[in-house]
Amino acid sequence: MSKLTILLNSKVYIAKLQLCAIFISSPFWASAQECRHYTLDELVYNAHKNYPYAEQLNLTERRNLESVKSTNSEWLPQLSALGKTSYQSEVSAIHIPESLEQNLGINLGNGKKLQYQGELSLSQLIYDGGRSSIQKKLNRLSGDIKEQQIKTSILSLEETINDLFESILINKEQLKINRFQQTDLELRKNDIALAIQNGISLKTDLQEIDADIIQLKQQETELTMQFCQKVTQLSSFTRQKIDTTAVFDLPEPTIVLNRDYTNRPDYRLFGKQIQNTKWQLRQLNQELMPQLSFFANGYYGRPGINAMDYSSHYSGVLGVSLKWNIASLYNNVHQKRMINSDKALIRNQQSQYELDMNRQIDNLRINLIKNRKLINNDDLIVKIRSNVKDVAAVQLKNGSITLTDYLIKLNDESQALINKSIHKIEYVMNGTKMRTLLNDK
Repeated sequence: MSKLTILLNSKVYIAKLQLCAIFISSPFWASAQECRHYTLDELVYNAHKNYPYAEQLNLTERRNLESVKSTNSEWLPQLSALGKTSYQSEVSAIHIPESLEQNLGINLGNGKKLQYQGELSLSQLIYDGGRSSIQKKLNRLSGDIKEQQIKTSILSLEETINDLFESILINKEQLKINRFQQTDLELRKNDIALAIQNGISLKTDLQEIDADIIQLKQQETELTMQFCQKVTQLSSFTRQKIDTTAVFDLPEPTIVLNRDYTNRPDYRLFGKQIQNTKWQLRQLNQELMPQLSFFANGYYGRPGINAMDYSSHYSGVLGVSLKWNIASLYNNVHQKRMINSDKALIRNQQSQYELDMNRQIDNLRINLIKNRKLINNDDLIVKIRSNVKDVAAVQLKNGSITLTDYLIKLNDESQALINKSIHKIEYVMNGTKMRTLLNDK
């Protein structure tokens, strides 16, 4: 990629962010447009449906079907054809006197240096010691393992969307409080201007308010850019265009009382892997069994099966073949030990996984209890902080407190408001995250 292309792409990206900032910071735009509402369930559904993982599941399923059909085809008659021709500098021959040939009534003839032969072979498996049935089971398990791995990635995607959705909700609340602070300071500017006229306040107080408003606008720009980036990421995961004027609806609170995470695909994966080791052991045992096949070979050419007959003619062979891999006796013991070691390792990883899952469940439950208790006092704290700030506004207007004192009260009220919103969002999202963690659908 050339430097010019990179520069153009970066300019386009910056332009999009600037446009995003204009849209989201304009109350008129938001009110004039019909805002699209999005629920978390809808976004998760779209991600499941549209993200490439869905196509991977379909491809894996098709591959599993083909692998089973391929194993079944081993029981179909196997037909092959072979043709060859050659010119030899010499041929095998037996030279006996002509008088003896006449007396014995035989005619060996002369060998032909130009030889050719066509062969048609047919074989039919009669008994394979159970190999094909075990191989089909292993093929299915291999497909199931791949499927569970993809579903694990899908569940991880869902967890990412949960975190992103929560972050967007908190980000919007932060923007709302930021604008609340700007509006409040704009009102205080009028009070300070009157106080300056009455000789109660200094002109520097007005400058200080202007500086605070400018700083709040900078914070608003940062929050707006963060919001745009998160909405862009959400659009990428759901594979749909999400406008920055969209409304993201907070889910209804849900409480999950159980701790059953056995429905998670990454947990079921351990069971599939353990099953796979068991069938691998059975496969090793079946390799000790012989294979029995019927075969039929037909030939046309010269010479045929009778190497002394150089006339062009048909010939054939029928029979039964027995194949027994005795060398498997030497390796089976070591291979079984390797498979048993793999099985023990899987069980060890499963134990570690269970410890980690229980820790995550406990942490989420603690956060649920914490946020529920914090919510109980949020309204009272906001009420107190608002009353204190309102009194401070009157005192600032009368010149009995400084602007710095008032800003402290304003920040306390703003923090109480944002804490109330965050505690509610986190409480609701903790319940949603618990459902996702347990894959409780």
